[in-house]
Amino acid sequence: MDHDRVVLEIYEQLLDLEQRLIPVGLHLFGQPPDGRELVDTLAAVAAFDRPEAGVRSLSNLIAEALGLPDYSTVVKESATSAERLADRERIEATVREAVGELVKRGLELALRHLEREAGVPRKPALEALAFLDRVRRDATSGGEMEGLLRGLSGQYIEPGPGADIVQNPAVLPTGRNTHAVNPYGIPSPLAFSKAGPTVDSLLERHLRERGGFPEAIGMVLWGMDNIKTQGEGVAQALWLIGAAPERDSLNRVTSVSVIPLERLGRPRIDVVMTVSGIFRDLFGPTVDMLDRAVRTIAALDEPPNWNLLRKHAEQRMGAGETFDDAAARVFSNAAGNYGSNVNFMVGDSQWQNRDELGDLFVTRKCFAYGRAHGGREARKLLDNALGQVEATYQNIDNAEIGITDVDHYFEYLGGLTQAVEKRAGTKPSVYLADGVSSVLKVRSLQEAIRFESRAKTLNPKWYEGLLRHGFQGVAHVEQHVSNTFGWSATAGAVDPWVYDEIAATYLLDHAMLERMKSANPDATRGLTARLLEARERGFWTPAEGIGERLDEILDGLEDELEGVGVHP
Repeated sequence: MDHDRVVLEIYEQLLDLEQRLIPVGLHLFGQPPDGRELVDTLAAVAAFDRPEAGVRSLSNLIAEALGLPDYSTVVKESATSAERLADRERIEATVREAVGELVKRGLELALRHLEREAGVPRKPALEALAFLDRVRRDATSGGEMEGLLRGLSGQYIEPGPGADIVQNPAVLPTGRNTHAVNPYGIPSPLAFSKAGPTVDSLLERHLRERGGFPEAIGMVLWGMDNIKTQGEGVAQALWLIGAAPERDSLNRVTSVSVIPLERLGRPRIDVVMTVSGIFRDLFGPTVDMLDRAVRTIAALDEPPNWNLLRKHAEQRMGAGETFDDAAARVFSNAAGNYGSNVNFMVGDSQWQNRDELGDLFVTRKCFAYGRAHGGREARKLLDNALGQVEATYQNIDNAEIGITDVDHYFEYLGGLTQAVEKRAGTKPSVYLADGVSSVLKVRSLQEAIRFESRAKTLNPKWYEGLLRHGFQGVAHVEQHVSNTFGWSATAGAVDPWVYDEIAATYLLDHAMLERMKSANPDATRGLTARLLEARERGFWTPAEGIGERLDEILDGLEDELEGVGVHP
């Protein structure tokens, strides 16, 4: 039985990798998606219920027509049941086939396919497919060039929201003038309703792995992510402490109410929020609301073990802090400053040990915001708050940009994690909630890096798509490797096999090395140097002969770039 369970778990992981929506190559301006890329995108869109459009997901419609539990339950049970795994495969194959029919042959044939293969009733199937067909038309309308030309000629450009296509298909058609959100509307009712299950999954995982709830969580909040999700990260912070947004007569979130412990069913978790400079600037009312929520919860007359925010505030007040200082939980940069600069220090190799990276993060993010602080420098308060953190966390909500695509993820979550490790005296658990697919997954940082490495960096579909773009494609590959290294630098979270496979894929294969060199020798040199830095810093011990071969490759690339041995 154990053997069967392990096989099912491995197969489920393979399915997750196979179905992950990833960018294949760089976006070409003015060129809409077509073929397999379009089918993949629409199939991902079809996996979500769309209550705002009155449309149910194809996955749930098919599961219901087949007499199965809802799709998310099927997916959860597929890890331990061969029967459920077969059900899951049938649902997902039917979705993809129906979307393929829609794209290639039209709405009516797609409807017939759903009826023939799963017996889905015509009315809800028609609603779902008609919605997908509108998304298809918007995705292929090609408004980017027209929008650019209108902008260059000073004409009006129609506004539209900014988000991920799968999360919010209303971002289509492209070519519009992206706008943000009303900060007084954050978090939206939908965002708050989705946050509860996410927080439950996060806490359940920590309970299972560590034997208890985390007394305090260090959380990263970004401006753009909360724009795209209408404030899911904010909503998750409120759920953790057990507070709910309250709206006034103008539908503005201006205060919070307390979720009773009886309804919460668990302790209130202390949350230390490190917010980006963009979040601070765009969501001033939200910052004030979060500070108000923290103060409200910290002042409740509840047992300390059930109100960990109050427990920690009282401990610090006992050490001489005022209530205002003991309850400070929202931190960011000084006014007018942005970022932690941890990414720059790592990228330039200007650090000796990880403590320097965590200290830099605190130096940059130690300005307390809220009613009593207003952005004043408060390094001691952040040090004290981080010293009680047992887990760090960030929400992921974009199919196109993952934790190795850009350096800001390790800059923030990695920097925060290292700052906590030094101040708490122990390595925190690090989690990411992956809301890209219709079935939520809370992964550890190590799991997320493995997943990203397999789905992108080591995936021929991903890197061959990039290498078609030549110079810029190789530069993109090198950025991925450097960002992966950033997780070693800040959190020690990269398995050595990842570096083994990167070296084997891009440098030790002679034909691939020549392709990389001919397209972009400087980026190829950077990739090689980053692997060797991983070796020198003890993050990776290459097999015998591999390190020496990489040294030779680096020497050869530097000679070529400097013109050594090149004769006119």
